[in-house]
Amino acid sequence: MPIQTHSTKSNTALHQILDPANGAACLPGGTPEPQDQGDPAATLTREAAEEAAVRISVPVLLGYLPDEHHSSGPCVRVRMAARLTDVGPSRPDPATGQTYVRALATPEQVIELFDWGLPAADQLAAVHQARARLGIPRAARQRLTELPDATDLFTL
Repeated sequence: MPIQTHSTKSNTALHQILDPANGAACLPGGTPEPQDQGDPAATLTREAAEEAAVRISVPVLLGYLPDEHHSSGPCVRVRMAARLTDVGPSRPDPATGQTYVRALATPEQVIELFDWGLPAADQLAAVHQARARLGIPRAARQRLTELPDATDLFTL
C-alpha cells in the first residue's frame, strides 16, 4: 500500500524513500497488520511512520495500480495521498531494520523514477486531483532533494 505524501508547507511535493543498498526509489507502504483493522488508511499511516518517520493527515484515495510481478502473485496496490504533518529523524524500519534515505520530488519526477507503465498518466492525474482536494499548490520542478533528519516543514 504505497503512499504519496505531499508536504504541507511547500509545494515541493512527493515524499519517497530510497533504498541505500541499491538506490531504488519506492514509496512508503506495506501489508495490513491486525492493528490496522482492515483499514487501508490506518496501514498507510503506520507504514509512513515506520518506514519514513513521518506523520500524515487523513489519506485521500488516488486509485489502484495493478502489480503483476508481486512476489506472492499478481495483486492490486492501493494508491493514496496525504499531507506530511510532521517529520521525525530517520530511523530503521522495524520490519526490515533498513534506514531509508528520504527524498522530496515533484509528482512528475516520481513518475519518472517508477516504471508504472500506462497507468502512470492516470496516477499523475489522481495526484493532481488529490493535491487540489488537500489544498496544496502545484509543485514547481526542482532537483530531487534529500530530506534532512531535523526538518522544519516551514522551510522545505
